[in-house]
Amino acid sequence: TAFAELAREKLRRRFLYVSANVINHGILSAVHSSLGQLRDVRPTVEGISWQYHGEVMTEPKYRIEAHTFYSDCVWRRWDCAAFVHEAFLSRLEDNSSCLFDFGIFDFHAHGYGTRSDLRDNPRYIDFNLNMFSWLGSDFADMDWDGLAQDDEHEISVKHPERRGQHAVALGRAVVAHFAFSSQEKGLRDSTNLFQRYRKLSQDLASRLAVLHYSGVLQPAP
Repeated sequence: TAFAELAREKLRRRFLYVSANVINHGILSAVHSSLGQLRDVRPTVEGISWQYHGEVMTEPKYRIEAHTFYSDCVWRRWDCAAFVHEAFLSRLEDNSSCLFDFGIFDFHAHGYGTRSDLRDNPRYIDFNLNMFSWLGSDFADMDWDGLAQDDEHEISVKHPERRGQHAVALGRAVVAHFAFSSQEKGLRDSTNLFQRYRKLSQDLASRLAVLHYSGVLQPAP
């Protein structure tokens, strides 16, 4: 349903881009944390499985920094990525994932270029380009040279600023982004998240095939 929700909101033409509500996102993870959407789940001694400890994460090592997209937790650390994935999956398991729906979050409510990597010569990005909806006409006046130099900066900061338009995230369009490059090795080597997401997607594809496509998986094998 995330695809349909993104298309529906984009076709209202209120915003330049409409991003999905992305799990393991450089900026939205801090939103999820601030809104109390991430449960207190922690790894067992073995490290593969995680256990529920409460509705509010109180462990300091899993605090997610705001106002930056290159946070220590989540962006740099695979264990923080594992935490946000496990917190999301725990809500899928007990049918409480609706709590991730924050309505609409405006990335540009406070202006453009408000989030940096906190370096001496900072790079600014207002949202990660994991999954978002747009129209061809939205890119008609794109600065293609700027895009070639830094696609995320151009698309999330400069292009909306030139147009005087905002980009948002849609709370009800929840998707999972498995890993940034800085997280992938740890997630693949030390968790079973990839296998669990794969099974979830296969189960969903099978269910949708029965409901809508006469039992034929889409796309057809």
